[in-house]
Amino acid sequence: MRKAVLFIVMLFAHPAHAEEPFRLDLPIACKIGETCWVQQYPDRDTTSGVKDYACGSQTYDDHDGTDIRIRDTAASADVIASATGTVKGLRNSVADHLMLTPEERENVGSRECGNGVVIDHGNGWETQYCHLRNGSISVKAGETVAAGTRLGAVGYSGMAAFPHVHLSVRKDGKSLDPFRVSDDPETCGSGNDGLWTDAALAVLAYTRGSVLRTGFAPGGVQIEALESGALGDPPFGADWPALVGYGWAINLAKGDVISLSLTGPDGIAAENSVTLDRAKAQYLLFAGQKRPVSGWPKGDYQGHFEVRNGAELKLTRTWTQRLE
Repeated sequence: MRKAVLFIVMLFAHPAHAEEPFRLDLPIACKIGETCWVQQYPDRDTTSGVKDYACGSQTYDDHDGTDIRIRDTAASADVIASATGTVKGLRNSVADHLMLTPEERENVGSRECGNGVVIDHGNGWETQYCHLRNGSISVKAGETVAAGTRLGAVGYSGMAAFPHVHLSVRKDGKSLDPFRVSDDPETCGSGNDGLWTDAALAVLAYTRGSVLRTGFAPGGVQIEALESGALGDPPFGADWPALVGYGWAINLAKGDVISLSLTGPDGIAAENSVTLDRAKAQYLLFAGQKRPVSGWPKGDYQGHFEVRNGAELKLTRTWTQRLE
């Protein structure tokens, strides 16, 4: 009897440790809401419709990952490992090219991820990081990496219409939404079954739209010029043939009223507005006027951009340039 009691004491003296829950840090080194933004979430809708984890429309049909973008291709940010693991595979030689037409998308073929890294975290967990900049990957297959290890740089290789990192999370081969792993597509909000660390989730708070950029330009503005960084940030000059104020925003909803106004000395004024009839992943609005015959009067010129939905002011940005 004493031997049996001793055996039981020894058995329970060293209880097995419960497996630590799998948690993810940010996959990118940037400031969410300032130098980078979540553009698209995994699609939780099982039909041809779309629904992100907050029951919004910031996704597209069958999208299986989280897209975190930088402002344009002239900007930069490191892609980093979200959790400790072993590099399972990578690709590092796909050219960076914004996919802007159906023909370009068709030519991507099987390289939709572009340059990417796959990390095995054990116990069936796996993360994949896509669209990295050509030649930027700094890890090797078989290498063990810690959370926060630099994998490469944000790029726009593969099926990328804007510069971003696409993070996919899989458990036993099944894609999961890191904001809510539950299969219930009707439940909204992150609840308590997401995969992010508390620190990551705190900066990934869901927002109903973001302003990427506002400013002045000497003529019409195109989204392609903004995405590529080609527009730059030219100072307002007396030789400008026109003064155009513009606002560029993402993740807008049906019914959003987008407005832009421009004012300056001696009665300089222009305005424009539009009401969205459906959700938009991004929208560019501008207003302006041609240079007066007498030239641009000296003084302060101000632009104001805002997005409203009903009585709610969702986004607002005001900026000023002075002509000496």
